[in-house]
Amino acid sequence: MTSDPNPPHTGRNTFRVKLTDAKGAPISGAEVSVTFFMPAMPQMGMAAMRTPVALSDTGKGVYEGSGELGSIGTWQVTIQAKKSGQTILSKQLSMTSTGGM
Repeated sequence: MTSDPNPPHTGRNTFRVKLTDAKGAPISGAEVSVTFFMPAMPQMGMAAMRTPVALSDTGKGVYEGSGELGSIGTWQVTIQAKKSGQTILSKQLSMTSTGGM
């Protein structure tokens, strides 16, 4: 997964995921989404934030979409891909956004 800008910042970002099979061949025709989650920080007066982003197939196994991140800091990211109704990928990672609030 990559972002533009890299690293992502508060506000609008473009996210890309490249899907390949075990042999490195691109996977097309999947439904791909990424969900960004940041837990609540009551000591700072911030509620939990959740930002789902649907990605579109742009060809050659690359999926792309735009979404807004509402805060700087470390986001928990879940990438999910489904094809023919079956989950083919579910991966969790973290990404840190930069920039002003």
